[in-house]
Amino acid sequence: MKPRIMIVVMLVLSLFFSSGDLLAKRKKSKKKKKQNITKIISKKTFTDALLKLAEDERAPVASSTLVEKGRGQDYYAVDKMLDNDIETFWAEGAKGWGKNEWVAFHLPDGTTHVEITPGAGNEQFKNFNRPKQLYLDVYLVRLKREKKVYKPKFKWLGRAEFKFKDEPKTVRQKLGIKLAELAVPERVMYVGVMIVRNVYKGQFDDTSVSTFKMSSVWGER
Repeated sequence: MKPRIMIVVMLVLSLFFSSGDLLAKRKKSKKKKKQNITKIISKKTFTDALLKLAEDERAPVASSTLVEKGRGQDYYAVDKMLDNDIETFWAEGAKGWGKNEWVAFHLPDGTTHVEITPGAGNEQFKNFNRPKQLYLDVYLVRLKREKKVYKPKFKWLGRAEFKFKDEPKTVRQKLGIKLAELAVPERVMYVGVMIVRNVYKGQFDDTSVSTFKMSSVWGER
C-alpha cells in the first residue's frame, strides 16, 4: 500500500473510532441524566421526603395535612390511611381541591398489588372531596450515608393509575411494576408516591383517602 493511501486509511479509521467513542459517551451521559429525576413533584420536595423516610420508613410522608380548629394535629394524619379503619382517613390541607398533593411511603419489595379506598369513610363520604383519579409513581431509592447524612439517589421505575367511581369502595389493582427482592449491602428501598390528579367535589374542599394497603400475591412477582 502506498504511503499516501495508508495515511488516508488511518485518518478514516481514527475518525470512525473517535465518533464511536463520542456516541458511547453521549449514551452514558443520557443514562446518567435519567437518574434522580422525579415525576410531577419537585426533586427537592421528593428528596426531603426520602430523608424523612430514611429516619423511619414505617411512617409515610404527606405533602400536607388538614388541621381543623378543635381537633388534634394528627386527626387527619396520613397514618390514618394505614389503620384498616374505613372511618378514619387522611385529608390533605393545601389551598384548593388538592391537585398534585401526594403521600410518599416505603413499598416492601415483592409488592404486587395495592388497594385504595377513596373518600372519608361512609359517614362523611360526601363531605370531603373524593379521588376520581390517582397516580402511583414507583422509585428505586439508594440511601448512601456520607458523614452521618443520607444522600439519596433514585430512579423512576413506572406508574400505576387508579380510577374510582364516586362511592366508598376499595379499588384493588395490580402494581404492574416488578419489585424484585433487594439484597445489596447499601440501604436500598422502593418508594411509592400517591398523587391526587382529579376528584369528585364535596362540601369541604379537602381531598381524602380512607385506606391504603399493599400486598404480595404468590406467582405475581
